[in-house]
Amino acid sequence: MVVALLLGSSSASAQGANFNRTGSGARAAGMANAFIAVSDDGSAASWNPAGLGQLRKPELSIVSTTVGQSLRAQNFRTRDDLSAFTSARSAYQNTYLDFASLAVPVTLGGKPVTFQGAWRRLYTFDYREVVSLNREPLAPGAPPAARIDTNNDTLGSVDIASIAGAVKLTPRLALGASFNFWRGHWTEDDFASHTPVTGPDAPSFLSVSQVNRVRGENFSLGLMLTYPRWSLGLLHQTALRSDFETQARVASSDAPPESSPKYEGTLRFPRAFGLGGAWRPATRWTVALDLTWDNWKKAELDLPVIGWVNLFDNLPADLTATRNTLAVNAGAEHIFAGEGFVVPLRFGVAWEPQGGRSPYTLDAVNHTMLAAGTGYNTNSVKFDAAFQYRWARFRDGANFGIPGIGSVVLPLAVGERDSREWRLKLSLILRVTDTDKLHRTIRRVFGGG
Repeated sequence: MVVALLLGSSSASAQGANFNRTGSGARAAGMANAFIAVSDDGSAASWNPAGLGQLRKPELSIVSTTVGQSLRAQNFRTRDDLSAFTSARSAYQNTYLDFASLAVPVTLGGKPVTFQGAWRRLYTFDYREVVSLNREPLAPGAPPAARIDTNNDTLGSVDIASIAGAVKLTPRLALGASFNFWRGHWTEDDFASHTPVTGPDAPSFLSVSQVNRVRGENFSLGLMLTYPRWSLGLLHQTALRSDFETQARVASSDAPPESSPKYEGTLRFPRAFGLGGAWRPATRWTVALDLTWDNWKKAELDLPVIGWVNLFDNLPADLTATRNTLAVNAGAEHIFAGEGFVVPLRFGVAWEPQGGRSPYTLDAVNHTMLAAGTGYNTNSVKFDAAFQYRWARFRDGANFGIPGIGSVVLPLAVGERDSREWRLKLSLILRVTDTDKLHRTIRRVFGGG
């Protein structure tokens, strides 16, 4: 029983979530994440490591993100049309550090080379979902009316620490790579209660607590061609094969508490490819377009008790409803110049389809996103801000009430989900313009005179 509940929990939490593997930085966010062929600031390695080759001064970068999300379930009915569920809505908001890096350019063998160390939060799982709804009978023979309350708390993240480098082989061609250490740890606490409105049945409840851990490494490889009026960027994120640990504890009104052993297995996160183009039609304009392909069918989890299953719907490869996706991101930037500073205006739109979907409805989960941003940039300090708003609506299955009833493939109820999310990103980049002074300071600090 513990294993079945453990798997059902992870599948449900994926519905409506955004699993696109974007980079960081408010400048890129303001351009709707169309940045593979731009990548010319301190966040470059998170988009295309080859972009680091454009940095010729040391840069220290830090990025914060504030995110708010609302989820709504409506028009849900049991598959036999005997019962309907009232609408339910939940919302959460969170602020966290998103990215930090230090990039240092040098010259090796007569070639410009840039190294960067960075930390990035890839996925944040800090949210709380509280839902209360009623199950109402629609026809004779339906189960009696009942009130259903659920409380789902998830806390943790998947973070990436990376070491990256890029070399400019020619004035036009740069190659780059990053070695990425994935470290993830999150907990899930799910509680559900079922209270009959009428009848002799007593209230029931079930509580599931789960701890998960991920440890692995992968590479990102990039190429960039730059010309005065246009640039082209290519990105390959290699597949991740990582260690995965999970353990669950279950308590219910029908059985004493039960803990599972610690299950250790393998998590495979799929490879991805990105192609980006940037065009500068005028001196102060940049227009960018990115295409990103993700092989989500190969997002798989292997545990000794179940074998290989897809990460989104817990079904084997020949049965999974998960699909591969192609995301499209388009953005633009216009620069307004002042005396010693510039103020940029950025905007963009994106189509971000998700790999996970209900095996029962097979309805596509496609996020649409609008973005805008601005900032205040000098030669040594860059402050940028961006706002993104994305939404999706899709048909989905659900097992409202006590977890473990029904299944992912044949859910108890079918209806509509509405997901809406906004993000505010703030970036600060400090550029060391006087490198000779920096070198003298370092020599004094370390006793070089």
